[in-house]
Amino acid sequence: MKKRFIITAALFTAVLLSSAALAACGGESGGKLTLIAVNDLHGKFMDTDTQPGLDEFTTYIKNLYTNPSREEILLSSGDMWQGTVESSSNKGALMTEWMNDVGFVSMTLGNHEYDWGPDVLQPNSELAEFPFLAINVEYNGAPASYCKPSVVVEKAGVKVGVIGAIGDCLSSISGEFQKGLYFATGSDLTALVKAESTRLREDEGCDFIVYSIHDGGERFSSSGVNNVTDGDMGWYDTSLSDGYVDLVFEGHTHQQYILKDEYGVYHLQGGGENRAICSAEVTFDGRGDFTVTPKLIQSKDYAKSSLKDDPVVENLYDKYFPEDDPYNTVLGQNFAEWDSADIADKVAELYYKKGKEEWGAQYDITLGGGYLKMRSPYDLAKGDVTYADLFSLMPFDNSIVLGKIKGNFLKSNFINYKQNYYKYGDGALVASDFADDEYYYIIIDSYTSTYAPNHIEEVARLDENIYARDLVAEYVKAGYRAP
Repeated sequence: MKKRFIITAALFTAVLLSSAALAACGGESGGKLTLIAVNDLHGKFMDTDTQPGLDEFTTYIKNLYTNPSREEILLSSGDMWQGTVESSSNKGALMTEWMNDVGFVSMTLGNHEYDWGPDVLQPNSELAEFPFLAINVEYNGAPASYCKPSVVVEKAGVKVGVIGAIGDCLSSISGEFQKGLYFATGSDLTALVKAESTRLREDEGCDFIVYSIHDGGERFSSSGVNNVTDGDMGWYDTSLSDGYVDLVFEGHTHQQYILKDEYGVYHLQGGGENRAICSAEVTFDGRGDFTVTPKLIQSKDYAKSSLKDDPVVENLYDKYFPEDDPYNTVLGQNFAEWDSADIADKVAELYYKKGKEEWGAQYDITLGGGYLKMRSPYDLAKGDVTYADLFSLMPFDNSIVLGKIKGNFLKSNFINYKQNYYKYGDGALVASDFADDEYYYIIIDSYTSTYAPNHIEEVARLDENIYARDLVAEYVKAGYRAP
């Protein structure tokens, strides 16, 4: 059955296998431990035309449970909730319930779990039947109440310690939600992980330590094993691999890779958007030593149509959307493919026009724009356009803001900036027309206005829950034709 969504969010699924005769990892018979990890699923819950959803994936995982000689542990490494209308509209509750059903033992926090602010994490942590992990997060000067440093899972006498950490990505969280948040990084994070690993081994008797970190490499992409050195891994201190960490699952950067560091510890990341998962088979020799065999498994192998859909996916969807279908409601037609740059330019224009409509009588507005970077699938295909299509492209609830900015920052951050910033005004914007020390009014979103290096003073913001995707939805309904 074709579903209506997929799941994206940073999910790590770890599957622990051991023989029924295994009494302990160091037992005479030895044992086998297979860890399977998925990252950066971003809330894509139902099937779409371009990606599989969670219906077959759920069946794939649950089929592992039916073998009585196996023991499974599932865990997530973050960015689970944010990205689609079916998950974001309930701020991750649907995804959390799904994780309960599938039997996750933990979820490492990702930066996009903070897209609605830290306060959203507490109710989700109470809904979850598993702990959230982040050893390095403080909130208002104390360890965050909604997460733990680690979790210990014991199956068939095997003790596995899982340590979770969020990477150095506080700056990617909207400035309005950063207040009170602190992420320990660098040597401070290393010290925390070493201390926790020591505690897990000595006090909890753990046989194997998994480090699940929501961070990873930007430039690696390979299904084979890449040997790397400390200098190649700016996001990870390889001294952790010297007896503290036995296996690392990573996320955040949406790359697919298997890395082997200088201590022989494997690092795996399975891309994102439900494109691949990671597998690491660990074989114990009965004397405390083990070998690890890593591989990447593509979605065509674990989310194939030959697997029967698990009903929990549709049941949860119907629970959260009992009357309306935000995915299948067609807003209008797209008469040609609309690429991400054109969409961003159009959003900047719509920001400008909306701002003129709201505040133009009081303020001389110069431009509309902001950090308007589309998300997966990045472009809008030809054909029917639904609200969920636009939601996936522009999932962030960033309010529309009237801002005040000095001319020098206006020029450097908008007019002359050529990367992910887009701008629109009446006629061509020429930098020489703006004085460095004079103030100008612009229409941006709250992510842009609260990013401190932009030096924008917020003057006003729209009270309505109107975001970039809503402006584009109205534009589509009005019968536009793509450029």
